[in-house]
Amino acid sequence: MSLANIYCWQDSYHSQIALWRDWMVIRFTTERGETAYMQPMGGTDCREILECLIADAASIGSPLRLFGLDSSWIATLSELYPDQFALYASAANADYIYLAEDLAQLLGRKYQPKRNFINRFTSRYEHRLERICKTNIEQCLQLNRIWCSQKGVETTNPEQIALNRALSEYDKLGLQGWILYANDTPAAFAIGSQINHDTFCIHIEKSDANFDGASAMINNLVAVEVAKEYKYINREDDLGIEGLRKAKQSYYPTMMVTKHSALMLSQKQRDMRRLWQECFGDDISTIDHFFVTVYNDNQCFTHSVNGRVVSMLHLISAKYNDSLHGYIYALATDSAFRHQGIASSLIERAIAYAKERGIFRDLFLIPADEGVKNLYALHGFESTDAIFIQPENIPDYDLGTGSGSADFVMRRKIL
Repeated sequence: MSLANIYCWQDSYHSQIALWRDWMVIRFTTERGETAYMQPMGGTDCREILECLIADAASIGSPLRLFGLDSSWIATLSELYPDQFALYASAANADYIYLAEDLAQLLGRKYQPKRNFINRFTSRYEHRLERICKTNIEQCLQLNRIWCSQKGVETTNPEQIALNRALSEYDKLGLQGWILYANDTPAAFAIGSQINHDTFCIHIEKSDANFDGASAMINNLVAVEVAKEYKYINREDDLGIEGLRKAKQSYYPTMMVTKHSALMLSQKQRDMRRLWQECFGDDISTIDHFFVTVYNDNQCFTHSVNGRVVSMLHLISAKYNDSLHGYIYALATDSAFRHQGIASSLIERAIAYAKERGIFRDLFLIPADEGVKNLYALHGFESTDAIFIQPENIPDYDLGTGSGSADFVMRRKIL
């Protein structure tokens, strides 16, 4: 909801802001290229705004997707549209909230490693902290170029574009920042903005690895400044990056802010959710996770009887080392309609789709048992010694069984 974030990440998410009656709504494009809306703000008639958003999404051929929902909105969706939304909260999107005083004082044994880094820095360098302003913004840009070189980051990646937007419109966005000097050389900088009356958010923090302890030092000194006006520091999420998660956890957040996502399901999707639960026994939260984060309507193949889905197959685009493979997942048929060749017809439709598109090197899958293994063999799939590895482009949903002995894949060449 931060104006600075919305503006600076415009190239990635193409956000638009609309005022409708007494509501403000933000519409944007997700990383998967889907249209979505942030949690509506301002009004009181939730059904009114939801019906408006359902219609707006439908006008551009999209189901309603909502992001950044708090628990009250989840309760509202469940009350107004029971069983019609798939709901999911990703741990990777949860914000880390710290008491500003904790980060400023670093008291207690748990913060001893941080104090060690700071002591190392102060013993080696003469240092000072300055507010970022027009006269030193170029130094921040230069330091950032050093950081990119050290990390092997392209200056054209989305985060770098956002950073440059922030510095180019620094004053207009109401940003506040500080630059740390070590022996008169820029060693680190941090930029943030006010979120509400008691919370300050750190949007950007960069440090030069040549200055040992600079990261801990800028974190601490900025916290000292922020603590003069605010109770909390929001350091945003960890994006599911393990190193970033460890770093943020090492500062012991006082709370995590969970942000939910919601997808309004079509009747076909609700049928598939029921079928999935009957065939695999997964709980609704696991199934909803799939629909919110992985599901692709163009690569879902179904068979219906009297308007009800009785069989389904999902073809997932799986990326490995810049190569795209098709992964057949969650093939299921209602028990009353098995042994009629329906599953075989879906497999053939998936193969035909893969051949027509010409983008998948091959199709692969994990057979659930020997019986299913024989079924896939009839369609040209061969057993391999390869064990399933999670695709690079799907970090947040485990497509495997979790058992190495069960995760040997079958494969069928396409290209």
